[in-house]
Amino acid sequence: MVHYEVDYAISHALAYTDGVLLPDATIVVEQGIVRYVGKLEQEMVQHLKQYDAKGSLVGPGLVDMHIHGCGGFDSTRGNIQENLEGMALFLAGKGITSFQLAVVMDLDLLDQIKQAMDRSAFLSSHLLGVYVEGPFIAPEKKGGIPSSGIRTFDRGYLEKILSIKCGKKPLVTSMTIAPELQGSEELSNMLERNNIVVAYGHSDCPLDALHPRDKNHLTHLFNAMSGIDHKRPGLAAMPFVRNFSHATYELVCDEVHVHPSVIDLTINSLGTERLCLISDAMSLAGMGAGEGLYLGKQMYSNGKACYYRDSDILIGSAMLISDSAKNLFHKNLLDKQSFFQVASENPLRVLSQTDRGFIKPGYKADLVMLSSDMKIQEVFKVV
Repeated sequence: MVHYEVDYAISHALAYTDGVLLPDATIVVEQGIVRYVGKLEQEMVQHLKQYDAKGSLVGPGLVDMHIHGCGGFDSTRGNIQENLEGMALFLAGKGITSFQLAVVMDLDLLDQIKQAMDRSAFLSSHLLGVYVEGPFIAPEKKGGIPSSGIRTFDRGYLEKILSIKCGKKPLVTSMTIAPELQGSEELSNMLERNNIVVAYGHSDCPLDALHPRDKNHLTHLFNAMSGIDHKRPGLAAMPFVRNFSHATYELVCDEVHVHPSVIDLTINSLGTERLCLISDAMSLAGMGAGEGLYLGKQMYSNGKACYYRDSDILIGSAMLISDSAKNLFHKNLLDKQSFFQVASENPLRVLSQTDRGFIKPGYKADLVMLSSDMKIQEVFKVV
């Protein structure tokens, strides 16, 4: 159940706060902001609606920084505002209280998303921005991206993208680029000056051609990029080498995009400090097996991943991060602390979002309560 309340207290919680688990904790929320986390002080809560966690784990709301759709809601067609609000509601019910919408490059679509956010405070409280995959990517690594969404670097075209703003900031908050393409240095600099995450991906770049930047981030590690070859290491090798020990990366853990053994290898080798768990989910996500459309083409879901019907090309996941994180926990690849690290804290850090993601005084009270087997029980969302 999702609670849209601003004044309440949660008692007897196993609270995840500042990287530790605090037992029998009380969390006090006023005006949608966490005011106190600690032992129960009756005078602080007597005027508030109270929820008894009964020892359940309470942590920050989950954040999916790379999702195209879910719950039957398509972010590319129809009434964009209604679809995105539907996505937000559906995700909140799964414990995902914030998301960054992933799209293929389309200026008209970006403008529609901007208008939807301008009109809807509800949507803006959930949607952190837009993650554009392309258009400046390598055609040979396009994956499910249509050729119409790919082009060589064009400064004027980038300026059109940057001109679509919510308030004073560009609507686009992350962009996937292929670093081997001509103009990628200028492109990266322009994006960084506008506080947009530069994400390497959809690329055939060899590792030897790269140099570290202050921030390096990878779009869905291993997918649609040059791999780890012992003679010609590619982009996928980046987070494993010392020169890029600061690089953050996304991982789709539906066990289709990346083999379970490689998920195990990655987490055991790199830990969880730089891992951002993503879904890369399509509109059929969370609905089991079924049929649908994406960018005008027939697609289908087998309940774990989505494919184009005519080619069987993998185009996205059908599993949300609340489920993939739970599965990683059951495989002992995550504990209760790292569960929130990879599914909330790290994505927000990459996106430079500092108003949520922690149960500490002063932070937005987007919270989730989970059972002992890490299933979402209750969700508290500030709008």
